[in-house]
Amino acid sequence: MKKQLFIALLATTLMVTTIPATALTAANTVTNTVPAVTAPTTTSTGAITKTTTSDAASKTTDSAIESTTTESTSSDPTTQKATATTDSGITTDSTKAQPPETTTTSTTESLAPATLSLEGAYKKMLSDSPQAILAKYTMDSELSVAKGYSEKISSINKTERAAKDPSLSESDRLAASWSIDTANKIMLQAQKDFGKTQAPKNYEASINQLKSDTYEKYYNYKYTEAQVQVAKDNLTRTQEVYNSTMLKYKLGNVSRLDTLTAETALNAAKDDYAVKVNEFETEKMNFNLFMGYGIHQKITLTDSLAPLAFPTKSLEDSVKEAKSNRNEVSEANYNVQMAQHAMNDVKAYPSSSATYISAKTVLQMAQEVAKTKPESIEVDVRTKYMDMKQKYDAISSGKVSYENSKEASRLSQLQYDSGLITVTELSETNLKTFETQQAYYKTILDYNLAVDVYVLSSGIGTKTASIN
Repeated sequence: MKKQLFIALLATTLMVTTIPATALTAANTVTNTVPAVTAPTTTSTGAITKTTTSDAASKTTDSAIESTTTESTSSDPTTQKATATTDSGITTDSTKAQPPETTTTSTTESLAPATLSLEGAYKKMLSDSPQAILAKYTMDSELSVAKGYSEKISSINKTERAAKDPSLSESDRLAASWSIDTANKIMLQAQKDFGKTQAPKNYEASINQLKSDTYEKYYNYKYTEAQVQVAKDNLTRTQEVYNSTMLKYKLGNVSRLDTLTAETALNAAKDDYAVKVNEFETEKMNFNLFMGYGIHQKITLTDSLAPLAFPTKSLEDSVKEAKSNRNEVSEANYNVQMAQHAMNDVKAYPSSSATYISAKTVLQMAQEVAKTKPESIEVDVRTKYMDMKQKYDAISSGKVSYENSKEASRLSQLQYDSGLITVTELSETNLKTFETQQAYYKTILDYNLAVDVYVLSSGIGTKTASIN
């Protein structure tokens, strides 16, 4: 009997000591799990950083809303049941209202971030880009062509000296004189002179084109980056409207239709944001590829997307310089010179012969092109100036529209909160704000690119002349 009593007491002691240990284990499990759920998480996506609202905060807000709903709901069981059914029909997951997340690969994380100004981008492209190297090789090739003409001229000069060399036999001197092509020598001299002069100008035009491409890539990157921020701001506004509408619905201040309108607007804003994020990711990879980086390289472009100063050089000065410097004019004048030499070479032919007529036609065509080329260059410069000026004026009006749109959204939100307008009207205003802000940044991009095109048009230009 004593033995059985001792065993019972021992078992009771063991049960008492086991329960606290189990409870402690469960408490530790809860403690270790909760922070992972409630702590805000941040995901880096290029230049965009997004913080996800904690589930705990969402649950707290939901609890407050449920308490308010319980107090304001009729005590009638049928009414309560209908309200519960309606609420369950519009309940959405809290994570659904967050901007879409994008993941960053391990390749990206392994690369050190870099910063790059527009001037730094120019320098990098000129130092090691395939385009700059190709432009240098092309210039060397064209200079070698000019050198080849010089060597041919030297050969002709040597033949001319042989034809007059008294130490040679008469037959050798006669043979040398017959092989001399005086007309060909004149053409070779013209080709040599043009090649030596034009090759560096062609190189400059190629570099101008490279700088223009770099300029466009750089500001397209900044424009796409700005579009992401605009879409993110729009998503934030739309999310706030959605949250406010759901709260109003639970309090019985708005209809089911209003909640559907708010949810539709929110989904559209999410889609717009996702599209802009994807476009920016694509633009970043293309920019890295163009600049010679790895496609996953993280880069921060330091120059802002702001309107450039309007060029101070007058339009008339730009036209005058373009007519004197553009490669198209140089090439047109050179073609006339070569056609004239070819015509001189066949002057002894009958004027009715095919050779004579062909040479004369080529000369006349070259002369016509050379005659109209300066005027076409002037048209080009003036057209680019007008385009730049129009876009510059659009900046001013676009900025006013940009600021007005933000104020319109703010006032509309106040009106909605006061019950003066519907959620449909508020959503329409916010959509117009989104579109206006997008258009404003596009106007800045277009103007900056127009400035670059106009400035280049008044110098050498970006087109090369043929050297053959």
